[in-house]
Amino acid sequence: MRVMVRQTQNDQGQDFSNEAVICVRRAQAAVSELLTGAGLGGARPTEVGRILGVDKTLAWKMSRFSESTDLVKAVKHIPGTGGIEIMLKAAAENGVATEQIEAVREADRAFRDFVRQRAGDRRSFEAMLAAGGRDERVEMEERKSFYQSSSAIWGVRAKVQMLTLCLRPSETNDDRVDVLQISGFVDFERLRADVPWIIRRLWTSDTEASTDNDFERSPVCPEAAKDGSLPVIPEFCTHPLPEINQFRGNNGVIYDEIAPGPVGKHGSLTCVTGELYRGAIPRHWSPENTFGRYELVLRTPVEWVMFDIFIHEDLSNFGDFRHSVYGLLEDRPGVGVGKSHDRSISGPEDAMRLGTPPIVQSNRVGEYARLLGYAFDRAGWGDLMSYRGYRAELEYPATPWCLTMQCDIARD
Repeated sequence: MRVMVRQTQNDQGQDFSNEAVICVRRAQAAVSELLTGAGLGGARPTEVGRILGVDKTLAWKMSRFSESTDLVKAVKHIPGTGGIEIMLKAAAENGVATEQIEAVREADRAFRDFVRQRAGDRRSFEAMLAAGGRDERVEMEERKSFYQSSSAIWGVRAKVQMLTLCLRPSETNDDRVDVLQISGFVDFERLRADVPWIIRRLWTSDTEASTDNDFERSPVCPEAAKDGSLPVIPEFCTHPLPEINQFRGNNGVIYDEIAPGPVGKHGSLTCVTGELYRGAIPRHWSPENTFGRYELVLRTPVEWVMFDIFIHEDLSNFGDFRHSVYGLLEDRPGVGVGKSHDRSISGPEDAMRLGTPPIVQSNRVGEYARLLGYAFDRAGWGDLMSYRGYRAELEYPATPWCLTMQCDIARD
């Protein structure tokens, strides 16, 4: 009888983590022994640098590497091979035993061999190491690098992408909800003059298979959005207004794109839009309506994303919101109810509560409070005093991502 054992991906990941821990800890132990042999066990980095006569940055890295209990942070401090050899030469000149010096050299060689064989390079190794327990600082560095690279490749970037949804009971149908939507980009820049960029894809659907266009939609500023053009709010856009091209794809989707134009800060623009959807979504619980999910698809390289939702107090059956981030790179098929949200990058996490009435200020969007007041006034909605607010924010999102806000809908 032959017994077959299949190793799962989790098992494989655990093997990597265990081997990485041993490899890094051995290197840390060797460096600690080296510093102790030089009479510098527990010494400050400045003292290590002064006594051994090495650069203060190198001394700081070696000290931090040997002391760190966080494996990911420890790896970030490992100097290059050249730095290691400088430290070993200095240690030898200060009388450290040959076996302690060779122990560091051998541990460093073993670490670099492990990285090369299992990950290929240091950055990949750090990402793999952090996967077992996410390190926010490492992820932020990687996302910022991704933003810089994708900006250079695609030729566009923006400071902020924002989406705000305001929900209240419909004025025309007691079973439905009206939605005021405000969205846009702040300080959008082209890095190449010949690049157009799609900023809106217009379609609606209640399910994956059918569309629902039965609700009424109207621009917040009808005088600026004629014949189905992008519903800009001129008061909060740069002037002259951004040149927008609109076209319909073979799939029936209407696309709005920022036209090619001047590059860099000289051509920087802000484009804010607003629309009112009357009777857009169901208000009450039903077997087909147990939660509300609202999405912001991120395709543009941006530094910051802000997604706000404001709920009228009369929609008390709408619960508190949680946010999640999903990757869209694979175009995975739908699974179960709703869209293909089975592979989460992060979340779900509780959305930031903005209070009732909400505190809406944002240092990323300087006139945000005035923008909301202006849109409410133009829509005839009064003010935000009767609303509770929620916010999700992301720094340097790695596109294409989907940021979702979701709440449970309770029985009335």
